[in-house]
Amino acid sequence: MDQQFQKIQMNTKTSKTLPPAPPSDEADKDQVSALARGLQLLDAFRSSERFLSLQELVERSGLPKATVSRLAYTLAANGYLEYSEHNGQFYLGARVISLGFSALGALRVRQVARPFMRELADSCSASVGIGSRDRHTMLYIENAASTANQNFRLNIGSRVPLATSAMGRAYYCGLDDREREQLLTELSQRAGADFKQIKASLDAGLKTYAEFGFCISAGEWQSDVNAVGVPFRPADGTVVLGFNCCGPAFQLPERDLREKWGPRLVNMVRNVEAATSAL
Repeated sequence: MDQQFQKIQMNTKTSKTLPPAPPSDEADKDQVSALARGLQLLDAFRSSERFLSLQELVERSGLPKATVSRLAYTLAANGYLEYSEHNGQFYLGARVISLGFSALGALRVRQVARPFMRELADSCSASVGIGSRDRHTMLYIENAASTANQNFRLNIGSRVPLATSAMGRAYYCGLDDREREQLLTELSQRAGADFKQIKASLDAGLKTYAEFGFCISAGEWQSDVNAVGVPFRPADGTVVLGFNCCGPAFQLPERDLREKWGPRLVNMVRNVEAATSAL
Protein backbone atom coordinates (compact mmCIF):
# COMPACT_ATOMS: atom_id res chain seq x y z
CA MET A 1 0.00 0.00 0.00
CA ASP A 2 1.18 3.52 -0.75
CA GLN A 3 3.01 4.93 2.30
CA GLN A 4 1.09 8.18 2.19
CA PHE A 5 -2.20 6.31 2.12
CA GLN A 6 -1.07 4.19 5.10
CA LYS A 7 -0.20 7.29 7.11
CA ILE A 8 -3.58 8.87 6.41
CA GLN A 9 -5.31 5.61 7.25
CA MET A 10 -3.60 5.45 10.67
CA ASN A 11 -4.37 9.09 11.46
CA THR A 12 -8.01 8.85 10.43
CA LYS A 13 -8.70 5.71 12.47
CA THR A 14 -8.17 7.67 15.69
CA SER A 15 -11.47 9.53 15.28
CA LYS A 16 -14.70 8.57 13.54
CA THR A 17 -16.68 11.72 14.43
CA LEU A 18 -16.50 15.01 12.59
CA PRO A 19 -16.20 18.38 14.37
CA PRO A 20 -19.12 20.80 14.07
CA ALA A 21 -18.95 22.75 10.82
CA PRO A 22 -18.34 26.51 11.18
CA PRO A 23 -21.49 28.49 10.37
CA SER A 24 -19.80 30.82 7.87
CA ASP A 25 -20.71 30.89 4.17
CA GLU A 26 -17.06 30.26 3.33
CA ALA A 27 -17.12 27.00 5.32
CA ASP A 28 -20.20 25.86 3.40
CA LYS A 29 -18.43 26.66 0.15
CA ASP A 30 -15.38 24.65 1.21
CA GLN A 31 -17.55 21.69 2.18
CA VAL A 32 -19.23 21.63 -1.24
CA SER A 33 -15.82 21.89 -2.87
CA ALA A 34 -14.59 18.89 -0.90
CA LEU A 35 -17.60 16.87 -1.99
CA ALA A 36 -17.04 17.84 -5.62
CA ARG A 37 -13.42 16.70 -5.37
CA GLY A 38 -14.46 13.35 -3.96
CA LEU A 39 -16.89 12.88 -6.83
CA GLN A 40 -14.06 13.69 -9.24
CA LEU A 41 -12.27 10.58 -8.01
CA LEU A 42 -15.32 8.40 -8.58
CA ASP A 43 -15.71 9.91 -12.07
CA ALA A 44 -12.13 8.90 -12.89
CA PHE A 45 -13.20 5.26 -13.31
CA ARG A 46 -14.35 4.12 -16.74
CA SER A 47 -16.55 1.19 -17.67
CA SER A 48 -13.69 -0.65 -19.39
CA GLU A 49 -11.36 -0.70 -16.36
CA ARG A 50 -11.69 -1.89 -12.78
CA PHE A 51 -8.52 -0.76 -11.02
CA LEU A 52 -6.77 2.62 -10.75
CA SER A 53 -3.61 3.43 -8.85
CA LEU A 54 -3.28 6.45 -6.59
CA GLN A 55 -1.11 8.13 -9.23
CA GLU A 56 -3.73 7.51 -11.94
CA LEU A 57 -6.36 9.11 -9.70
CA VAL A 58 -4.06 12.10 -9.26
CA GLU A 59 -3.53 12.44 -13.01
CA ARG A 60 -7.19 12.10 -13.95
CA SER A 61 -8.53 14.38 -11.23
CA GLY A 62 -5.81 17.01 -11.48
CA LEU A 63 -5.73 17.23 -7.67
CA PRO A 64 -2.62 17.16 -5.44
CA LYS A 65 -1.50 13.72 -4.34
CA ALA A 66 -2.02 14.48 -0.65
CA THR A 67 -5.59 15.62 -1.34
CA VAL A 68 -6.32 12.52 -3.42
CA SER A 69 -4.94 10.29 -0.65
CA ARG A 70 -7.25 11.85 1.96
CA LEU A 71 -10.26 11.74 -0.31
CA ALA A 72 -9.54 8.14 -1.35
CA TYR A 73 -9.34 7.04 2.28
CA THR A 74 -12.59 8.81 3.13
CA LEU A 75 -14.37 7.19 0.19
CA ALA A 76 -12.89 3.79 1.07
CA ALA A 77 -13.90 4.15 4.72
CA ASN A 78 -17.49 4.70 3.59
CA GLY A 79 -17.59 1.88 1.03
CA TYR A 80 -17.51 3.97 -2.15
CA LEU A 81 -13.97 2.84 -2.97
CA GLU A 82 -12.15 -0.38 -2.12
CA TYR A 83 -8.41 -0.91 -1.90
CA SER A 84 -6.71 -4.05 -3.20
CA GLU A 85 -3.68 -5.06 -1.13
CA HIS A 86 -2.75 -7.49 -3.90
CA ASN A 87 -2.03 -4.88 -6.58
CA GLY A 88 -2.01 -1.66 -4.55
CA GLN A 89 -4.87 -0.13 -6.51
CA PHE A 90 -8.37 1.19 -5.91
CA TYR A 91 -11.68 0.02 -7.38
CA LEU A 92 -15.29 1.14 -7.06
CA GLY A 93 -16.98 -0.18 -3.94
CA ALA A 94 -20.37 -1.76 -3.35
CA ARG A 95 -21.92 1.53 -2.24
CA VAL A 96 -21.41 2.98 -5.72
CA ILE A 97 -22.96 -0.10 -7.30
CA SER A 98 -25.88 0.13 -4.86
CA LEU A 99 -26.47 3.77 -5.79
CA GLY A 100 -26.44 2.87 -9.48
CA PHE A 101 -28.99 0.11 -9.04
CA SER A 102 -31.15 2.38 -6.87
CA ALA A 103 -31.14 5.06 -9.55
CA LEU A 104 -31.97 2.59 -12.32
CA GLY A 105 -34.64 0.88 -10.25
CA ALA A 106 -36.36 4.20 -9.59
CA LEU A 107 -36.68 4.89 -13.33
CA ARG A 108 -40.06 3.27 -13.84
CA VAL A 109 -40.01 4.15 -17.52
CA ARG A 110 -37.48 1.34 -18.02
CA GLN A 111 -39.92 -1.31 -16.81
CA VAL A 112 -42.84 0.20 -18.71
CA ALA A 113 -40.89 0.58 -21.95
CA ARG A 114 -39.30 -2.87 -22.10
CA PRO A 115 -42.10 -4.76 -23.91
CA PHE A 116 -42.55 -1.92 -26.41
CA MET A 117 -38.79 -1.79 -27.01
CA ARG A 118 -38.54 -5.54 -27.46
CA GLU A 119 -41.35 -5.56 -30.03
CA LEU A 120 -39.75 -2.79 -32.10
CA ALA A 121 -36.27 -4.30 -31.85
CA ASP A 122 -37.52 -7.62 -33.15
CA SER A 123 -39.47 -5.89 -35.94
CA CYS A 124 -36.44 -4.07 -37.34
CA SER A 125 -33.83 -6.68 -36.32
CA ALA A 126 -31.88 -3.94 -34.55
CA SER A 127 -31.44 -2.40 -31.10
CA VAL A 128 -33.75 -0.05 -29.19
CA GLY A 129 -32.34 1.87 -26.25
CA ILE A 130 -32.95 4.58 -23.67
CA GLY A 131 -30.21 7.03 -22.74
CA SER A 132 -29.64 9.76 -20.18
CA ARG A 133 -27.11 12.56 -20.56
CA ASP A 134 -23.87 12.35 -18.60
CA ARG A 135 -21.95 15.55 -19.39
CA HIS A 136 -21.01 15.40 -23.10
CA THR A 137 -22.21 11.82 -23.72
CA MET A 138 -25.40 9.79 -23.59
CA LEU A 139 -25.37 6.90 -21.14
CA TYR A 140 -27.45 3.81 -21.94
CA ILE A 141 -29.82 2.99 -19.08
CA GLU A 142 -31.86 0.36 -20.93
CA ASN A 143 -31.52 -1.60 -24.16
CA ALA A 144 -33.41 -4.25 -26.08
CA ALA A 145 -31.58 -6.09 -28.85
CA SER A 146 -33.19 -8.18 -31.55
CA THR A 147 -32.60 -11.91 -31.18
CA ALA A 148 -31.78 -11.91 -34.90
CA ASN A 149 -28.93 -9.43 -34.50
CA GLN A 150 -27.07 -10.22 -31.27
CA ASN A 151 -23.72 -9.13 -32.75
CA PHE A 152 -24.77 -5.49 -32.56
CA ARG A 153 -25.57 -4.67 -28.96
CA LEU A 154 -25.06 -1.65 -26.72
CA ASN A 155 -25.45 -2.65 -23.08
CA ILE A 156 -26.51 -0.64 -20.06
CA GLY A 157 -23.56 1.62 -19.25
CA SER A 158 -22.49 2.03 -22.88
CA ARG A 159 -21.95 5.60 -24.04
CA VAL A 160 -22.49 7.41 -27.33
CA PRO A 161 -21.58 11.01 -28.25
CA LEU A 162 -24.10 13.73 -27.61
CA ALA A 163 -23.74 15.61 -30.90
CA THR A 164 -23.38 12.87 -33.53
CA SER A 165 -25.71 10.19 -32.17
CA ALA A 166 -29.46 10.10 -32.79
CA MET A 167 -30.00 9.52 -29.07
CA GLY A 168 -27.97 12.61 -28.15
CA ARG A 169 -29.68 14.79 -30.73
CA ALA A 170 -33.07 13.57 -29.51
CA TYR A 171 -32.14 14.55 -25.96
CA TYR A 172 -31.14 18.02 -27.18
CA CYS A 173 -34.45 18.41 -29.01
CA GLY A 174 -36.37 17.47 -25.88
CA LEU A 175 -34.95 20.36 -23.85
CA ASP A 176 -36.71 23.68 -23.46
CA ASP A 177 -34.97 26.88 -24.59
CA ARG A 178 -33.44 27.64 -21.20
CA GLU A 179 -32.11 24.11 -20.76
CA ARG A 180 -30.73 24.11 -24.29
CA GLU A 181 -28.84 27.36 -23.75
CA GLN A 182 -27.42 26.06 -20.48
CA LEU A 183 -26.21 22.89 -22.19
CA LEU A 184 -24.62 24.87 -25.02
CA THR A 185 -22.78 27.00 -22.47
CA GLU A 186 -21.41 23.89 -20.79
CA LEU A 187 -20.39 22.38 -24.10
CA SER A 188 -18.67 25.56 -25.27
CA GLN A 189 -16.57 25.62 -22.12
CA ARG A 190 -15.64 21.96 -22.47
CA ALA A 191 -15.22 21.61 -26.23
CA GLY A 192 -13.24 24.75 -27.04
CA ALA A 193 -12.44 24.93 -30.75
CA ASP A 194 -14.69 21.94 -31.51
CA PHE A 195 -17.81 23.68 -30.19
CA LYS A 196 -18.78 25.23 -33.53
CA GLN A 197 -18.97 21.81 -35.17
CA ILE A 198 -20.82 20.32 -32.19
CA LYS A 199 -23.45 23.06 -32.25
CA ALA A 200 -23.90 22.71 -36.01
CA SER A 201 -24.49 18.98 -35.57
CA LEU A 202 -27.04 19.54 -32.78
CA ASP A 203 -28.81 22.25 -34.78
CA ALA A 204 -29.06 19.88 -37.76
CA GLY A 205 -30.77 17.38 -35.48
CA LEU A 206 -33.13 20.11 -34.26
CA LYS A 207 -34.10 20.93 -37.84
CA THR A 208 -34.78 17.28 -38.69
CA TYR A 209 -36.81 16.86 -35.51
CA ALA A 210 -38.94 19.91 -36.33
CA GLU A 211 -39.70 18.45 -39.76
CA PHE A 212 -40.22 14.77 -38.97
CA GLY A 213 -40.67 14.42 -35.20
CA PHE A 214 -37.47 12.38 -34.86
CA CYS A 215 -33.71 12.77 -35.32
CA ILE A 216 -31.43 10.78 -37.61
CA SER A 217 -27.76 9.88 -37.45
CA ALA A 218 -26.64 8.19 -40.67
CA GLY A 219 -23.01 7.15 -40.33
CA GLU A 220 -22.15 10.23 -38.27
CA TRP A 221 -21.38 8.46 -34.99
CA GLN A 222 -19.84 5.43 -36.70
CA SER A 223 -19.61 5.12 -40.46
CA ASP A 224 -21.38 1.74 -40.55
CA VAL A 225 -24.12 2.55 -38.01
CA ASN A 226 -27.46 4.30 -38.61
CA ALA A 227 -29.97 5.35 -35.97
CA VAL A 228 -33.12 7.31 -35.32
CA GLY A 229 -33.94 9.07 -32.02
CA VAL A 230 -36.95 10.52 -30.19
CA PRO A 231 -36.94 12.56 -26.95
CA PHE A 232 -38.95 11.61 -23.88
CA ARG A 233 -39.75 13.96 -21.01
CA PRO A 234 -41.22 12.06 -18.05
CA ALA A 235 -44.50 13.34 -16.63
CA ASP A 236 -42.89 13.61 -13.19
CA GLY A 237 -40.70 16.47 -14.40
CA THR A 238 -37.40 14.62 -14.15
CA VAL A 239 -34.64 14.79 -16.75
CA VAL A 240 -35.22 14.38 -20.46
CA LEU A 241 -34.29 10.97 -21.87
CA GLY A 242 -33.52 9.89 -25.42
CA PHE A 243 -34.94 6.78 -27.11
CA ASN A 244 -33.22 5.38 -30.17
CA CYS A 245 -33.45 2.63 -32.73
CA CYS A 246 -29.94 1.75 -33.83
CA GLY A 247 -28.22 -0.84 -36.00
CA PRO A 248 -25.85 -1.62 -38.89
CA ALA A 249 -26.32 0.71 -41.85
CA PHE A 250 -27.15 -2.18 -44.19
CA GLN A 251 -29.89 -3.27 -41.77
CA LEU A 252 -31.30 0.24 -41.27
CA PRO A 253 -30.73 2.28 -44.45
CA GLU A 254 -31.48 5.99 -44.09
CA ARG A 255 -34.53 5.83 -46.32
CA ASP A 256 -36.10 3.18 -44.08
CA LEU A 257 -35.32 5.28 -41.01
CA ARG A 258 -37.21 8.23 -42.48
CA GLU A 259 -40.15 6.33 -43.92
CA LYS A 260 -40.64 3.44 -41.53
CA TRP A 261 -38.58 3.15 -38.35
CA GLY A 262 -38.62 6.81 -37.36
CA PRO A 263 -42.43 6.95 -37.33
CA ARG A 264 -42.52 3.58 -35.58
CA LEU A 265 -40.21 4.87 -32.85
CA VAL A 266 -42.33 8.02 -32.42
CA ASN A 267 -45.42 5.86 -32.01
CA MET A 268 -43.60 3.62 -29.51
CA VAL A 269 -42.51 6.59 -27.38
CA ARG A 270 -46.07 7.94 -27.38
CA ASN A 271 -47.29 4.56 -26.11
CA VAL A 272 -44.66 4.65 -23.36
CA GLU A 273 -45.75 8.19 -22.42
CA ALA A 274 -49.37 7.09 -22.17
CA ALA A 275 -48.49 4.03 -20.11
CA THR A 276 -46.28 5.93 -17.66
CA SER A 277 -48.85 8.73 -17.26
CA ALA A 278 -51.46 6.15 -16.28
CA LEU A 279 -49.38 4.87 -13.35
